[in-house]
Amino acid sequence: MTQFQVLVVAPLECNRDMFSRWRYYDLAFRFIEEYPIDGLSAWRVDSTPSSEIIDVAAQCFQYSGGYAQHALNRFFSQALLRCRPRVVVVVGLTGCTADLLRVADLLNVPAVLILEGPVEPPESLSESTRQWLRSSFACSQRVLTAQESPDRKWLAWLGVDSLDGLGALESLLGRLVEQSAPEYQYDYSIYEFCQRDHPLLMNMQRADVRHFEGSTRVVDLACGVGIFLDCLRQHGISAEGVERDPRVAQYARGMGLKVATDDALNYLENTANGIDGIYCSHFVEHLPVADVQRVLLLMAQRIASGGVLVLVFPDPESIRSQLLGFWRDPEHVRFYHPELITSIAATLGLELEWSSYMEQPHRVVPFSDVPMPMVQVTPFPALTESVHIRRPGLGERLLRKLGLVSDRRFRRLEGRLDALSHVLDQQSRQYIEAVAQLEQRTSTLWALNQTWAWNDNVTLRFRKRGKQ
Repeated sequence: MTQFQVLVVAPLECNRDMFSRWRYYDLAFRFIEEYPIDGLSAWRVDSTPSSEIIDVAAQCFQYSGGYAQHALNRFFSQALLRCRPRVVVVVGLTGCTADLLRVADLLNVPAVLILEGPVEPPESLSESTRQWLRSSFACSQRVLTAQESPDRKWLAWLGVDSLDGLGALESLLGRLVEQSAPEYQYDYSIYEFCQRDHPLLMNMQRADVRHFEGSTRVVDLACGVGIFLDCLRQHGISAEGVERDPRVAQYARGMGLKVATDDALNYLENTANGIDGIYCSHFVEHLPVADVQRVLLLMAQRIASGGVLVLVFPDPESIRSQLLGFWRDPEHVRFYHPELITSIAATLGLELEWSSYMEQPHRVVPFSDVPMPMVQVTPFPALTESVHIRRPGLGERLLRKLGLVSDRRFRRLEGRLDALSHVLDQQSRQYIEAVAQLEQRTSTLWALNQTWAWNDNVTLRFRKRGKQ
């Protein structure tokens, strides 16, 4: 396997001559205006053993947008683990590249930023976006400028007085490459982080915001990097998160989010009552049954009367989840059926108010392993087979010349027509029956096929009942 010294992340049109001395992996990207609406924001379009080209949705050029701008994070983190470089170089600070400095820092890989002009005026950005950019900027090992006359206001806003130019790049890379190689060791939290696509997750979780309309204090248990917190923030809902891994929690705080570093159960045991909303996504499947009962009890105790609890977890009725997704996570303990969770919650005064099954009913269709027999359609006879055709006599030929038909011939043709009508009527009934059987077969197969379209996750919304 080729050992790469440098991982370069730069626009496709960028001149890469400055890296020619080094063995580098080239993660090139370009912004595109037209792209599929599938929840993703970036797509790999080409790759070689030493490079790949990524198309990025044009909207990710801007800074504003939170996690929705992190289009390159997944490709970048996977390239880091695959190529194991000594140093990273990011060219240009755009919406899709700014966070890469924080990802490199999370994996303890030194990163160099080649700074260009600002994408958006700093004064037009929200405070959380400014905090994110400053956090990203602080994670760089060194910052160089590609401009002869950099924007002083931009530099001052980032907190620096002056920057070295590209002439310092070669000696800087030489020094960093000679340093000890970063330790690329397996770590569950980092593995989970590298497998996630932030824009896709944000697109998926945005729909859950509706459950907390009117809430004033929402807690996201086991919030990870805080994607749902960002969704709530964009809708003006005050929220805080709890994450056990200090590096991931710090990463979330770098997005301007309020996240406590704590174990979810310990947090619930020591926090005050009166929370009016709890969101808990993909946590219960990491726990044995006894701990699930305990966490539900603690959540029921902490939620105020009338408050809402939303649980999201893998659906055991999802074929895709069973076959493709669940066991990729080394900390998953077991599937929990929504009926089991609902029954436990009911004993704690939590009433099921809504389930994702209401929007997507799970209809189970029985079917036989023996194909349904099809009706046999009688073949339509050839015209010469239905009636014996006699050679017309002299009288009939004379009548035909006059445009007339004899009584004998008329009765013969009438009998022939009756015979054909009988066959046609029989065939029509057979065809109608065959079509009905085909429709029944198609309906059954389609219903079976729909089981593959059931959501991978189930969402349950509970309401805490008031005192009786």
